[in-house]
Order: sequence, then C-alpha cells, then structure tokens
Amino acid sequence: MDLTDRTIIEKLTRDSRIHCTEIASELGVATSTVHKRVNQLYNDGVIEQFTIILNPEKSGTALTTFIGINVDSGRKDEVINTLKSLNNVLEVYELLEPYDIFVKVRTRDISELKENVLRVIANTKGVLNTSSILTTRRHKENACITKNGD
Repeated sequence: MDLTDRTIIEKLTRDSRIHCTEIASELGVATSTVHKRVNQLYNDGVIEQFTIILNPEKSGTALTTFIGINVDSGRKDEVINTLKSLNNVLEVYELLEPYDIFVKVRTRDISELKENVLRVIANTKGVLNTSSILTTRRHKENACITKNGD
C-alpha cells in the first residue's frame, strides 16, 4: 500500500459516499485510477466491506453490551461460529485474558439481550462462563482509525 492507497482509504473512511471523481480530483489522478485502486484494495482484502455506522438510539438498538466468554478450548471454534451466526453480535474477538472470547452486541433492550443472545450463549456447548458489561452511553465509535485519529 502506498500513499495514494492510504489517502483513498482515509477519504472513504471519513465519507463512504464520496465519489471516485472527487477523490481523483483531490489526488490529481484519473478517476479510473481511483476506481482501480479501490477495487484492488477490496480484492486484496484490505477493504473488507463497504458499510455505514448506524446511530444505535435512532435505529432501535440502543443497548450496547460487551460479553466476556470463557470456553472449553476444544470447542472454541464451535462457540465462535455460533456467535458469528447471531444477528445481534457485531464483533467477535479471541483474547489471551481474562476471557477466551469477547463480543460486542447491540439489542433494543435487556429483554432482547437475554432472549436472543445470553440464552443462546448459555446453551452453547463449550461455554464455561460469561460476564456482561452493559453500556450507558456511547461517546465515540469509528469503523477504523483515521489519519488524525478522529
């Protein structure tokens, strides 16, 4: 990845609706160059998906919960696959400590959290224990790191 690629990524990160023409104009290159670069970044897996960030309160998923999960090491992949299949689970990470797995979840409310997520996790073979952290307010959320960190 060179400076042009990084600049394209930064522009798309700040505004995913920006047109290749506008990026090309700012970089002083042809629109086709930007288009080819974006496609190459996608094909190479640098860009995994084109998406948006929803306002949780306005989109009906105001409750954000982080769940630490300890699992039987022989069933870790199975547990991870179950977690990945849940619509309310946004992110799944493997950790060293204090949990084996850490997930970020969004739900309407505690009832939906219990029914659609916690119940499923508790009934998943290989789960030893869980710990939930319910958030009270979101102050910042980005899809990725930008050049200026904002």
